[in-house]
Amino acid sequence: MTVTTPSALPVAIIGAGVAGLALAVMLRRQGLGVCLFEARPREALSEGVFFTLAPNGINALRALGLAERVSALGVPTLGFEIMNAAGRRLIHLDERQSMREAGAESVTLRRSDLLGALLDEALALGADIRFDHALGEMELQPDCVRLAFGNGATVDAAWLAGCDGVWSRVRRVCFPASPDPVYTGLTGVGGVAELPFVEPTDGRMHMVFGKKAFFGYMKPDDGPVLWFSSFPLDEDAALARPDPLHLAATVRQLHAGDPRTIRRIVESVTQIPRTYPVFDMLHLPQWHTDRVVVLGDAAHAVAPHSGQGASMAIEDAVVLAACLDATPLPAQAFAAFQALRQDRVEHIVKVSRRIGSQKQVKGRVALFLRDLMLPFFVRLGARTNRAMTRYRADLAPLEKPSI
Repeated sequence: MTVTTPSALPVAIIGAGVAGLALAVMLRRQGLGVCLFEARPREALSEGVFFTLAPNGINALRALGLAERVSALGVPTLGFEIMNAAGRRLIHLDERQSMREAGAESVTLRRSDLLGALLDEALALGADIRFDHALGEMELQPDCVRLAFGNGATVDAAWLAGCDGVWSRVRRVCFPASPDPVYTGLTGVGGVAELPFVEPTDGRMHMVFGKKAFFGYMKPDDGPVLWFSSFPLDEDAALARPDPLHLAATVRQLHAGDPRTIRRIVESVTQIPRTYPVFDMLHLPQWHTDRVVVLGDAAHAVAPHSGQGASMAIEDAVVLAACLDATPLPAQAFAAFQALRQDRVEHIVKVSRRIGSQKQVKGRVALFLRDLMLPFFVRLGARTNRAMTRYRADLAPLEKPSI
């Protein structure tokens, strides 16, 4: 089977995650033919738990025409507080003023809700989206990219966008010497649960440096509890498929000595279907060839600690589309895209690493120093965060961000 159009070859996108679906929307708005291929079945889009879109991510969605629709699917997240294992508040940060300056609120929502909104928009705009198409081989032809899939399909595309995540097949085939993602030493789990006994958090994310693991949760006035836990785990164990009952028991044990609300939340959890090992990738030297470009986690995997991974993926799609609109040659557009994006995303990867390192501190003296210095570093980081979230990919996608 070969996919072509009579007048021109389509653009091929590999991966139906945030970056791939956002790019499909942007390219269809520009009138380009788009074929998006996802290795997994459509039901896989319901996997994952939740994440927070920062103001820059919500603003980037304005370029897709989806900011208000997506915001309505989630919970406004107006700040956070952090406590230690003894229940002492270390920091309380209200971010409403910085959000007003940025022109949007942070929103926490289920991953499946964001992907559903992006998928619906891409389909409504006429994108050809095919599930159960795992990329096998890729061959660069003089006038196209020829793709072969595991189900026997072959596709000729004008050019290819690899949006297939941290373990990108496109990156590994196109750039075989590229560095592998790095396991950060932390693994995460999370869930959404109806727990009436948990008090609403008034738009704040409550986070705790527990005795053995880091925990966070928030709850709107009339909705479920959104919770997560992250903890050190060796890489082999992190990558192994867990038993859901055993994993839930492990999480309960990790938080057995933590404040009462956390204990009650995890005690209500009887099964956890999977873990999310945290990988990142600080520097990928080359993001593109003349006919292939990678974006999102395929180019710059970001650990979740900064709350910027999904926002970076949406920004990538907006900026790449703007570069393509500004020049008729994909190779030039890809080079401009990398030049505009690389410094910003690598800075955010570094910020996420620093935040994650605080979750692995051990020893009485180290913990004392962490609790003592954390308010200073959080407030210092808040100024950096304000600079990150003020960036408007929707208004100035061809201007290089200051950070």
